[in-house]
Amino acid sequence: MKVAFFVYPSAFQNKGGGEILLEKTEEYLKRRKGIEIKRFDIWADRIEDFDILHVFGSVKDCLELMRVAKKRGTKIVLESIFWSDLRRALFEEGSFSSKVIKMARHIMKIVCPVFPSSRKKMLDIADIIFPNSDNEARQISRFFNIPMSKMFVVPNGVDLKFSEAEPGAFTEKFGLKNFVLYVGRIEPRKNQLNLIRAMRGVDKDLVLIGDYVSTYKWYYDKCTAEAGQNVRFLGKLSHGSELLASAYAACDVFVLPGWFETPGLAALEAAIAGAKLVVTEGGSTKEYFGDKALYIKPNSPSDMSDKIKRAVGYRPDDKLKNMVMDSFTWEKVAERMIEGYKEVMNR
Repeated sequence: MKVAFFVYPSAFQNKGGGEILLEKTEEYLKRRKGIEIKRFDIWADRIEDFDILHVFGSVKDCLELMRVAKKRGTKIVLESIFWSDLRRALFEEGSFSSKVIKMARHIMKIVCPVFPSSRKKMLDIADIIFPNSDNEARQISRFFNIPMSKMFVVPNGVDLKFSEAEPGAFTEKFGLKNFVLYVGRIEPRKNQLNLIRAMRGVDKDLVLIGDYVSTYKWYYDKCTAEAGQNVRFLGKLSHGSELLASAYAACDVFVLPGWFETPGLAALEAAIAGAKLVVTEGGSTKEYFGDKALYIKPNSPSDMSDKIKRAVGYRPDDKLKNMVMDSFTWEKVAERMIEGYKEVMNR
């Protein structure tokens, strides 16, 4: 089985969870016999030489290659990576016009799911869709009038190396331990500004690891302007670095305050490193973490503050860590993905 991986051209210019998803999927599938994985080269490759085109993200830049694949008989797998949330449109930092556009798009999906957007065309063209939760599958089906029979849920995964992390390297370099941690790109969708506001009432350091997205320098500046003395911006640490794993192990509480997460690779990594989780209620987080995390309203700094304080007061245990390790390793994700590939080849 020969599989071409494809993603929109600018994806790796601001590397985040979606790009790590592609890399880890590639790494673990390449360990399996009978599957050849190649990142599609638009300059040299021919799509008909592949059995499957696997597209990461339902971004319109990928639509034309999907159309070519359809015409030439290559099966199309679409890893949707999609969620829509009205609260984001209403409360996310940004201009009035951007809020109106986001609201209009969300409402259009509800009242007219057959509206021919680029994303709907991609979902229609795909032979099979890989949402990463049942909630995402249902939302796609409802918002774009896509039959549930096209859905094949493949969860996100986590690398077991994070379960072996030790706090020493991070604490020695930065002099920090038992802090509140956030890891990810700094941009309005990730909602760090409300987290910074929430930490004004928490007697803990907040550490933010991640770069700002180039188009959102204004948002990063706003975050730094409102940050108190207990907030530390450390910039980006590479996903494979010992320091990042050590940061997860050194923190007390890991917070993911975004308007939605599906469920956030960093939350899975923090969980198996032993951190307590406080995550947004938006997206598919509850489907992954159940009753073993605290859930926050992303538009409410006071709710964030209260939940973080509650988490700080909890005694640590391994229930969350063990659950994630049992259910969401990249090995299990690869097995599930191969099942999906076999299903689409047999259709």
